[in-house]
Amino acid sequence: MIAVSQYTEVNLIGIAMLVTILIIDYKNHLKTKDDIQQNFINMIIINTVILLFDNSIYILRGIAVPEIINITYIFCIVCFVLHTWFGYQWFCYVIGFVYPRYQLTKTGRFFSMLPSLICNAIVVSSPFNGWVFHFSSDNVYSRGPLVYITFLVDAMYLLVCTVILLKEYNNPNAIRRRSEYLGLLYAPIPMLIGNILQIIFYGMSIVWIASAVSMMVIYAENQNEKSSRDALTGLYNRRQTDAQLNWELSRRRPNDDLLIVSMIDIDSFKKINDTYGHVTGDEALIRVAQTLQENFRKTDFIGRYGGDEFLMIGHIKKQEDAPKIFQRLKNKLDAKNYSGVYPYNLSASIGYVIIDPSAQTTTDQIISEADQKMYEVKTRRAKEHEK
Repeated sequence: MIAVSQYTEVNLIGIAMLVTILIIDYKNHLKTKDDIQQNFINMIIINTVILLFDNSIYILRGIAVPEIINITYIFCIVCFVLHTWFGYQWFCYVIGFVYPRYQLTKTGRFFSMLPSLICNAIVVSSPFNGWVFHFSSDNVYSRGPLVYITFLVDAMYLLVCTVILLKEYNNPNAIRRRSEYLGLLYAPIPMLIGNILQIIFYGMSIVWIASAVSMMVIYAENQNEKSSRDALTGLYNRRQTDAQLNWELSRRRPNDDLLIVSMIDIDSFKKINDTYGHVTGDEALIRVAQTLQENFRKTDFIGRYGGDEFLMIGHIKKQEDAPKIFQRLKNKLDAKNYSGVYPYNLSASIGYVIIDPSAQTTTDQIISEADQKMYEVKTRRAKEHEK
């Protein structure tokens, strides 16, 4: 049997790891926190609470005082209840990561939660029927016949997420994100190993210290992924955008679709900054970035190229498809302008280049041509505005 001091020491290391992540995350996300980030934080908090309570149960083991036994029952219920909610948060995290534009409906959330809710009802009843766990009069824990239900619910969430991630990993149109999907595929492995060992070896409790390791892996992957993102808009940064365009050019084949590269520049952005201030200017940039994400396809690559310029890289079947894509963007911007929510109107000048698979060109040539066409559009629109 593991000594209490050793068990406590290991758990405290896990707690220290998780609390460190929480502190760093709090410093980095003081202003905003999106749903997927909140799902990750929820997992960290759940993991931390379970480690604390699980360690408390271990320390209180064998103290045959009715009040202490009641406390250990409460701790154990909380641990088992949070066990399945961890799986649900992981499910929401993966859905949000893979499908950032998809929002679960209330009905969808309910059915996603349903396995956890059913499991929780069984757990809460355990002090009366011993289905999941039981404490003897000597305050010694023992498993019930349905103890594996929480592991099965978590395994179900993990299996669904694994299928989704594998599907996206094998999607040729999402190849640039394969490393990110791969990170999410192998991150839960420590927790899975911990679950298997805990089921096989009675008395061993390493699931949640293993889970803390998984959280560290996910956090490291997040930080690595953020290094390729623009801090303000969340779009890919210039370095990653250049790398993507180089990659697109290097993998072209004669039978590929047409490659389209467009430079998008916000009209009169300096005027927005000068009139309303830089904070409002930043909000305008974020608003445009969100509109680009809403308008373009999931397979399109969108990056902030610098200042108020954005670059889109995508594929089309025929040249006639390009004007439709950008007209759709114009319509979306117009619709948001008509809403009257913001004190300014947004429009964009767009220049694009269509590259045939057999064409011989370079990244610099493509960027220069798209940039030149964008400025031609901007100049022409400025002259029309003066008339």
